[in-house]
Amino acid sequence: MIKAALADDSTQFAQKLDEAKDYLTVNPAHSLVILDSLEGLSTAPVDLYIQWHLLNARASVPTNQQDRLYDSINAVFAHSHTVTFKANLPTVLSALGIWLRHQEYLQDAEMSLECAYKYAKNDRQRLSLMNSIALLARNQNRYKKARNIYHKARQLAIELKQTPILAMLESNLGSLALDQGKVPEAEQYFRSALLGYQAIDKRAGQISAGIYLMFVFLIQKHIVNYERLQGPTSTLTNAFPNVAKQAWLQWLEARYHQLEGEIISQATRDELQVAYTQLESDKVKILVHRYLAKELSVDIIAPQPITEKSFSSSWFAKVKRCQW
Repeated sequence: MIKAALADDSTQFAQKLDEAKDYLTVNPAHSLVILDSLEGLSTAPVDLYIQWHLLNARASVPTNQQDRLYDSINAVFAHSHTVTFKANLPTVLSALGIWLRHQEYLQDAEMSLECAYKYAKNDRQRLSLMNSIALLARNQNRYKKARNIYHKARQLAIELKQTPILAMLESNLGSLALDQGKVPEAEQYFRSALLGYQAIDKRAGQISAGIYLMFVFLIQKHIVNYERLQGPTSTLTNAFPNVAKQAWLQWLEARYHQLEGEIISQATRDELQVAYTQLESDKVKILVHRYLAKELSVDIIAPQPITEKSFSSSWFAKVKRCQW
């Protein structure tokens, strides 16, 4: 009887995990809601416990919940000796690399992502990791390396008809072009990325590409184009639990209203200063500082160059060795 009850609990737990997985593309915030509703995580079989944390990590990335992402990475490393952990090694190390990049442990992020690539099992995983490695190179201001990896991955994504990854690559190529002041080129990449994300109904992608596209429209003062995107992108952004994206939208809307002839109040400038601290990365802050702050007369300080630092943890030595 006890065994039957436990088996039934595990089956229901697994079904809920499948449901959370189904929402990852269209609404990762709802995946988190489903995961949080599950009871008995601490007593779940190890394979289900690891699956819960991997889904939690994957949903935490597009919703920009960095603490939550790290908690799951740390939790699964406690089971690094298990078959389930080793079977999901590329996913674990990819998530770790993303977290390390966000925390500015850039060399450690590179080690983690390269180890993940070593153990990648298929072209889709390799493509996703190539994207992450290029994104890291961008953070290191290694633009030539980033561009070469992006173009190589983009060609492979086209050949394999991997629309989700292709959209992500084109969005990141747009960001790279913006970093280098190539605004018209960035616009074309963001347009293509937005179409790709719309085709697969990936909300996080639609928000990101939509906001970037609105941004380049504002830079070029293409107000009509901005207004066409304003409604749907604002609706998606405000309904999505990502404070960083909402903060960027706040800056865009202030600039738009200014271009429409509104006088920006001191209260609005104060709110924009707070919103600036909530932006998701130094790269975004640099763009806001370069293209919006002066026009809006908002006094903010551009990010300083990243200071090299090292990540330490009881399990990170295993990542450095990369022998599983």
